[in-house]
Amino acid sequence: MSDIGLIVSRDEDLTRQFDQWGRLEDTDLLQVGDLEEAYSRMAEWEPLFLLLDCRQIGEGHLKLLRKLRRKFPTLDIILLESPRSDKVRESEKRAGADLFLDLPISERDLKLLLGRRLRLQKFRRVSGMLGKSEALEQIIEMILHISRTDISVLITGESGTGKELVAQTLHSFGKRQKKSFLALNCGALPEGTLESELFGHEKGAFTGATSMHAGHFERADGGTLFLDEIGEISPSVQIRLLRVLETGEFQRMGGVRPLKSDVRLLAATNRNLELEVREGRFRRDLLHRIKVFEIRLPSLRERREDIPLLVEHFIRETHEKEGTEIREVDPQLMEVLSEAPWPGNIRELRNVVQRMCVLAEGKRLSLRDLPDAFLRSEESSPANLPIPLGLKPEEAERELLYRSLLSLKEDVQDVLGILRSFQEQMMGDPDLPPPSLREIGRDLSRNEESMSLEDMEKEMIRRALQENNGHRRKAAEVLGISERTLYRKIREYGLLS
Repeated sequence: MSDIGLIVSRDEDLTRQFDQWGRLEDTDLLQVGDLEEAYSRMAEWEPLFLLLDCRQIGEGHLKLLRKLRRKFPTLDIILLESPRSDKVRESEKRAGADLFLDLPISERDLKLLLGRRLRLQKFRRVSGMLGKSEALEQIIEMILHISRTDISVLITGESGTGKELVAQTLHSFGKRQKKSFLALNCGALPEGTLESELFGHEKGAFTGATSMHAGHFERADGGTLFLDEIGEISPSVQIRLLRVLETGEFQRMGGVRPLKSDVRLLAATNRNLELEVREGRFRRDLLHRIKVFEIRLPSLRERREDIPLLVEHFIRETHEKEGTEIREVDPQLMEVLSEAPWPGNIRELRNVVQRMCVLAEGKRLSLRDLPDAFLRSEESSPANLPIPLGLKPEEAERELLYRSLLSLKEDVQDVLGILRSFQEQMMGDPDLPPPSLREIGRDLSRNEESMSLEDMEKEMIRRALQENNGHRRKAAEVLGISERTLYRKIREYGLLS
């Protein structure tokens, strides 16, 4: 079946307009007049996008949007509607809408916008790059623009952000896609071995070289060569690498005959190469040669809205590979995962989700399934923030100590905060906004002689969660503590539900 874009509208002018288009971006446009009919046929059609005309649809569409989002997490949901308030838009966004189009809109603008959404969706489906954040969509646009060229690209970003996936995608969408794609981790090999892997060696070139070995430049001829952790290579290897990139010529180690190689070079690093150049550890001319174009990958902290989609994907992936039974995620757990610091980025998120799926009982992940290692790392997250590169060892150690002290200070302030909140609530401070919590304080004050401070704290937290329907952020605000401290207390007191 061909690709499909689905339109739900009863507007005759709009229907006539789509009929005149016929197809858009090699995609068939199907039209129905009812959202429930669209929902019932969704699994059969598997559309790339759903364009919903909200003018003839009542408020009940939010319920169906939630069902659509849960069942089809990658579906692009676009709402066509008259201008609405921010509050209404926020409700629709929480229900699952990805994009809003305000009426009136010209036919040209509508066609351009839907064409772009189709290109993005097709790219995601083929590449496996999941996410709908603006940060990721900008990267996809970059890849679509430069993939058909032979321009050298430097891919930067923290470890675990998916740099090799971007390199593979650039190759897959490029004009060399039918040729070889070879990847080499420059940071995992000692200098001599790296040189041999890059350029090859002749028999007898060094002790143990019992036969000729073709290097990556030779084997990737006509295709793409991806050098990961390029910031780790030594000055001598940098010189040889620069020569082959500029002339296309190289020699095997121990060889005298020049060889030719035509490769597209893609490189990646989590280092600041501009700083490495200033410090004399990386050649400026080589940096200019490999960085004709730069793609900077955002950390997971910069695209938190993509985390639920990634979690759902990793759950399905683990089910298919390991036969696990997990199908759903508790909303409180998804909230925790969406707000975690994730220093290891997508790689760490996949690891945590896979671990939970394998060890959990039942078909629904909840807070109690979080690994202890994850909780410890979340509690120490302020100390895990990236430290600026280029610091001397003693400076880096001092920076870590300083951040640890800041974290300790924050914990002390949180504990003082809950004690102050408890005291104010017991005294019935009229300035406190949540009256229900003041009642908690009064209830506890009547039993304070028979309760330890720990018991009172536990009861305060339990009541705050109950009054806020389990919403951790709101409960933390009411108690005057950080959400991180609240979650630690929830685990400590066994208040997980």
